[in-house]
Amino acid sequence: MKLVACPGCHAQYDVAGIQTETIVCPCGRTFSSRPPVAVDAAVTRCAACGALVGETETTCSYCRAEIERKPAPAGPVCPECYARNPERARYCAVCGVAFRPQPARTDATPLGCPVCTGSRLVPRAIGGLWVDECSRCLGLWAPGDTMDQLVERIRERRRKEATPSNAGGRPTHRAAWQAQVTYRHCPACGAAMQRRNFGNTSGVVVDWCGSHGTWLDAHEMEDIASFVFTEPTSFALPADPNRVAAIAAAERILAEERSRQKVEPYREGELLARSAIKGIGDLLARWLK
Repeated sequence: MKLVACPGCHAQYDVAGIQTETIVCPCGRTFSSRPPVAVDAAVTRCAACGALVGETETTCSYCRAEIERKPAPAGPVCPECYARNPERARYCAVCGVAFRPQPARTDATPLGCPVCTGSRLVPRAIGGLWVDECSRCLGLWAPGDTMDQLVERIRERRRKEATPSNAGGRPTHRAAWQAQVTYRHCPACGAAMQRRNFGNTSGVVVDWCGSHGTWLDAHEMEDIASFVFTEPTSFALPADPNRVAAIAAAERILAEERSRQKVEPYREGELLARSAIKGIGDLLARWLK
């Protein structure tokens, strides 16, 4: 992992494998893709959880991870303080900043909405991560594993604040099954995306490109909200596109069969009537305030 940070919004990017000399941040800044030169500094934080550690501690008193005082040269360099860190570090062992890189962009051209013909997606920062939103249908494009990172941050916030989960066991599926199954195209590469059950058990079918990211329709936000606040386990989407490519044909057959079933119409606007939330972007932003 080779990290750089935007000098404007401090969003992080992993530039390993990037061939261009500059990358473009959705905030409008263009900067060098060359990672900073490492410096050696005294370890004051746990690289696994970010907790403060004493000068003589060998294990973190919070998460019990081993404290590595002399990181190997192959470890990531902090994009903020330039300190060298242990391999697989999640936090800088010197300044404590979290390592949460996003997919680097080398082109400033806006992406097209996979739903609205002719509509361009608009960058939006949510919880320190950049996503793209359609102002027409309010759908959300989360590049790479950004959606997983956003959901994990929500779960962390929920644990810290001890937010009570929804009562009644499993979340209720609210969105109507589509009468006609549509395989949308990835706004980054143009290839047909897979239809994946979000979190494997949520019942929310999202569009997923194994190489570039996840698309969520605006009408799915109540189902996603219910699932996030009732599901205790991790629900990251699969990371290996080759692992799911073999079952794509079977998914299409199953989806076509289910589309013949009659379902109760989705009660649109129920969540909107209770709050000022307009789309999934507003929902995620509210959770991460």
